[in-house]
Amino acid sequence: MMGRAVVVLACLLTLIAPFCAAQDSPIFFIPERTPAPSFTLPDLSGRRVNSTAFSGKVTVLSFGATWCTTCTSELKSLENLHGRFPDDLLVYFVALDGRGEKDVKPYMDKHGHRLPTLLDPKMAIAREHGIRWIPVTVIVDRQGTLVGRAIGPREWDGKEAIDLVQSFVKR
Repeated sequence: MMGRAVVVLACLLTLIAPFCAAQDSPIFFIPERTPAPSFTLPDLSGRRVNSTAFSGKVTVLSFGATWCTTCTSELKSLENLHGRFPDDLLVYFVALDGRGEKDVKPYMDKHGHRLPTLLDPKMAIAREHGIRWIPVTVIVDRQGTLVGRAIGPREWDGKEAIDLVQSFVKR
């Protein structure tokens, strides 16, 4: 019985280790010029938002869910980041909650979050961006090219993130 418990524990640790390591991974730059996938998603008011409207602005897309505490821990700092660059930066929370607006809107209202939010309950756009776990944040430059990816939560209003975004805004 003890041997079985050790095997189960080892398997569990093997399965969760990549996720734990991902929490501390740095933002990495995407060296190849990969165009960001185009998409249209509804926002919390039901308005359809097309990514082609992002052209000319640096865009941060944070993929997560309201049931994911590490995802929601980033929301305030993402709001603050947008506040630093209101004319040059778009920041969206892309909510992957399976029930869409039914779960997301009440959560955002209850916690006072004003971050623009898009709904991707079937994870179609998340899959196009290669999202395998959450939170994952992608950065798209003014030309619509993927330039950065962060796996795990970040302090988006910290010096490192602000300097990074500023480097893309200045380009």
